[in-house]
Amino acid sequence: MSLADVLLVLDRPQSADNVGAVARVMKNFGLSRLAVVAPPSWAGPPRSGGPGTAREDVLRRARRLARKAADVLDGLAVHPDLRAALRGSTWTCGTTSRSVEGRPRLDPEALGREVARRAAAGPVAIVFGQERRGLSDAELDLCQAVCAIPTSPAYDSMNLAQAAAVVAWEVARAAGATLEAGPGPAEPARHETMEALWDRVRTLLGQTGYLNPQNPEYILAELRRLLARAEPTQREAELCVAAVRALERALRARERGE
Repeated sequence: MSLADVLLVLDRPQSADNVGAVARVMKNFGLSRLAVVAPPSWAGPPRSGGPGTAREDVLRRARRLARKAADVLDGLAVHPDLRAALRGSTWTCGTTSRSVEGRPRLDPEALGREVARRAAAGPVAIVFGQERRGLSDAELDLCQAVCAIPTSPAYDSMNLAQAAAVVAWEVARAAGATLEAGPGPAEPARHETMEALWDRVRTLLGQTGYLNPQNPEYILAELRRLLARAEPTQREAELCVAAVRALERALRARERGE
């Protein structure tokens, strides 16, 4: 695997220091791709009243802690939401202390091995939630697995940059290990293709009355987990999208009486 195929995503980080510290630990362990889902506080003028925008001010302050990892921040990609940040990824793991139904729960060592295996087939992403609340259920729905760092029950909350350091170390360690070659998925389905499929499935099943309009996501979440376990290839995902499009055309034709 190449560490260039591993993307770390910070979802709406609140602290400039944490952004800089994450860039620094990434540099420590050979990771270079960092993306941020911009929090609302990054919009508009800086709170300090200085020049530029709030986003520019945050990144200036992040550089002070990043030290020799300024190149990681130079390559930083900023996105409006998590779906956009994951575009191009073929597999995603979200970090959380919670158990999530229907998703494999990995410790950092197991995550490192899984990233090494999957990155050989296509880009992968590891997502860290915001400092106070972590990742929401909706954000975890975009992940095929979750990773939890075992901590003492007496104090189970970890700093964002510390958590990133633990995960980055395990990913780098697995990348440097000699892994047993095994059959991997050929051209795994890209994140944006799967999300396009789910958008169409949600609309189609809603139109046919299959979904409960009061809580449509309940059934959709189960179907999403079912397909995630199947690990479709990009070709298979495209076939599913084409099939749903055919059903949409047939439904429109029936409504017109054709």
